[in-house]
Amino acid sequence: MLKNIATILISILILFFSVQEFGYMFISLPVFVLLSYNLSNLIIKFGNKNGNKIKDKNFEWIFLIPLVIFLILGRYFENTIGGYELFWKSAFASLIFSGSTIYILSFYYNFNNDGPKRNNILSLSIFFLLLIPSLSIFINYRFPISNDKKERIEINKRYINSGSKGGKSYEIFIKTKFDQNERLSIDKEFYEKISDNQLIELTLAKGILGYDYVDDIKAINKY
Repeated sequence: MLKNIATILISILILFFSVQEFGYMFISLPVFVLLSYNLSNLIIKFGNKNGNKIKDKNFEWIFLIPLVIFLILGRYFENTIGGYELFWKSAFASLIFSGSTIYILSFYYNFNNDGPKRNNILSLSIFFLLLIPSLSIFINYRFPISNDKKERIEINKRYINSGSKGGKSYEIFIKTKFDQNERLSIDKEFYEKISDNQLIELTLAKGILGYDYVDDIKAINKY
């Protein structure tokens, strides 16, 4: 139990610094999973102790369900202004869902801290980490609460992201209140029409969770 508490505190400390920058995702995501696992592991130690939960249940592959959802809805992250912030707010909210779900399941299933049963806790933690942020981003996009607004802004830079399998994605970076270099995805045709420091017009819709979503991007002349 003390080991779980120590790991949770260390994880929170690391996340306090690492989640501030998108470039530290390779650190913050594994650390968050570690936090979620240890928190859930600690919670079930306070679960039902009457010995009646005999059943074994395999949840090891349940994380594949939201993984598919994440891959489908992931495109909405790119064009949500402040999407990175919304992701982490939702990720921390997922701790409530994962912790409470595992606690309830612990009354019916055996969650010993060994082998496959340990993997069950880990898989359920990843399940909610993928599911809750994906749904949050989609809900924010799907349910606007205001009419579209126009905003003119200058592109910081353009970028072609070459994938490991030869595919390419086209991106621009702009300054927003959330980030000095907020990334937006665009198509190849639009990329070829614009230049660095190009002035563009964004059509924005505010979602129900309070974050603007880019509905359209147009290039305009400075003069």
